Amino acid sequence: MEFQILGSVEARADGKHINLGSRKQRLVLAVLLLEADRLVSMDRLVDLVWEHDAPASARASIQTLVSRLRAAFRQAGAGGPEITGHGAGYVAHVDPLAVDAHRFTGLVGAAGSADDERAVDLLDEALALWHGEPLAGVASTDVAERLCGHLREARLVAMEDRLDAHLRLGSGRRLLAELTGLVAEHPLRQRLVGQLMLALHRDGRSSAALDVYRTLRTRLAGDLGLDPAPELMRLESAILRADPTLDPVTQVEETAGPRPIPADVGGRAALLRSLLADNRVLLILNDTRGIDRVIALIPRAGAA
Repeated sequence: MEFQILGSVEARADGKHINLGSRKQRLVLAVLLLEADRLVSMDRLVDLVWEHDAPASARASIQTLVSRLRAAFRQAGAGGPEITGHGAGYVAHVDPLAVDAHRFTGLVGAAGSADDERAVDLLDEALALWHGEPLAGVASTDVAERLCGHLREARLVAMEDRLDAHLRLGSGRRLLAELTGLVAEHPLRQRLVGQLMLALHRDGRSSAALDVYRTLRTRLAGDLGLDPAPELMRLESAILRADPTLDPVTQVEETAGPRPIPADVGGRAALLRSLLADNRVLLILNDTRGIDRVIALIPRAGAA
């Protein structure tokens, strides 16, 4: 059985949707799933479900909602969570990996210790788990923020981590539309602004990158009375200097044997093919336009 919290609250067994009942019932389940295998007190459940105006019958109502959830899982068959009462609260015994919020957190954690290519794959998988605002349709804005504010922030950080990994891998132009949209949505998020500045600079649009910086600086001063972060100031200075360290990192490829040489290499093609056939290593620099330029040919280790 799988559970979705990062969007509407849903459950499926063998691909089939499970009827989780009323809004309050789904909210109780969501709270228990967010605290998988941990005790959630009755007082907290009452506070989250009714916020400020809990009726005298609230505790009895929570008991009824839990009872209905148990019945729904029994009807769906094996694999559902076991909800047990412990003193003045409940525990949902469930595999955290069956809950999208916990899978998201695990994938983001794994990406933190992976190389950039693997990190991009893991973060793509994590971000794909989101289908809208968490607890959509079952919780008020305040309750959703209390329960899932940390997940919203984690999602933004994961998006930024993914973009950083792409930029380190040499991507730039294809990120521009995504970054432009994200900065429009989060105009004071300085890490995103820096990423957009770098992508624009690498695309040969340094003036646009500096305009993005000036817009942020004006917003920060007017809205918060703050200056941009030191990292962003250093990036502006580097763009003004056309600092070569802002260029994409040189990529090194080792050839296993002869490789095709583009026709536009002209008279050098025969020489390059000869060197490659002679068991050499080809070092390639990929520039910001995606064009490979040969920069060195050296003997392969152990080659004569």
